[in-house]
Amino acid sequence: MDLVMLFHEQHPRVDKFNEIWAMMPPYPGFARFNKPCSHVTECSGKEMKALGSAIVPVCVATCSNPSASRRIQFTEALVCVKNIVYVHHMAQYGYYTEATIEYMEQYLEEFHCQKAVFSGFHTIESTKKV
Repeated sequence: MDLVMLFHEQHPRVDKFNEIWAMMPPYPGFARFNKPCSHVTECSGKEMKALGSAIVPVCVATCSNPSASRRIQFTEALVCVKNIVYVHHMAQYGYYTEATIEYMEQYLEEFHCQKAVFSGFHTIESTKKV
């Protein structure tokens, strides 16, 4: 989440991100945060689940209509976030089939192809592809 917020800070969109985040209506399985997303420092399991459910649509809305010079960078960031969220969701499954493992491998591959968009914020040694 830190990298997502740093990305939005670099491309002055944190306020837009927080505004869209605050507009997310509560619904079954999604509990809203009480403060702007950029001020969240720790998440409980319930909050992490809510974050995983909302981060992709909020990022899509926040990154809409980028300038032509930033379009590729914004697309790469969205693909990266989407894929790591999908892996996180699938990791919660109670059991895995060959198909779910293949999906997870595909999502991780796509994540590793796009993660460089976040490399300027700090060293991401922990995301090295093995």
